[in-house]
Amino acid sequence: MRIYFAADNLAQEKLQTRFSRIIDVLSRAGVLVMSNLANKNLTGFSGADLEKINQSGETMLSKMDGLVVEGTQPIAESGYLIAFALTHRKPILYIVEKGRTIDPNLVHLKKDKSIGHLLALEHYTESGLDELLVNFIQTIERGGRELPKIKFTLRVTSRIERYLHWKTHNTKLTKADFLREMIEEMIENDTEYQRYVQKLKE
Repeated sequence: MRIYFAADNLAQEKLQTRFSRIIDVLSRAGVLVMSNLANKNLTGFSGADLEKINQSGETMLSKMDGLVVEGTQPIAESGYLIAFALTHRKPILYIVEKGRTIDPNLVHLKKDKSIGHLLALEHYTESGLDELLVNFIQTIERGGRELPKIKFTLRVTSRIERYLHWKTHNTKLTKADFLREMIEEMIENDTEYQRYVQKLKE
């Protein structure tokens, strides 16, 4: 797995230390990390890997499986990187220190039905940073979806069953997958619930 990590190269020392920690956590999890940070942009890549990417004529980010942006101290290129990643359907983790504000434009983008599921906006603390990064890696491995773990029995009427059969016929979706997607969409569009979740993060 390959992840591009972007952060402010001129940030204060405290943040620079945290950036190194983020790269270390990703690397220890078996991720090849590319970064815009000086002296950190070759982590885990062999010369052959870089040569292949260069010969292909493609940008580094297009070869990545995901993007992580530390936005506590925003960087000018983050908008471009996020737009590029979304265009290429790459999962994105945008993180800021707890207590800091996330760019309202990103919050608005998160609400977009077609791409919002690819963009994770998170506040973090020192103690929870590693888990946040590992969870993101696992999300990429599962194709951007959270793995269903809780068994739930739902009894439906014959009419609902016929509809589900009709809706999923000749698709790759199972009836359960279809229902999960509908519920995920409801969650994203439920403004009252989203406000509740935001309060929990603060």
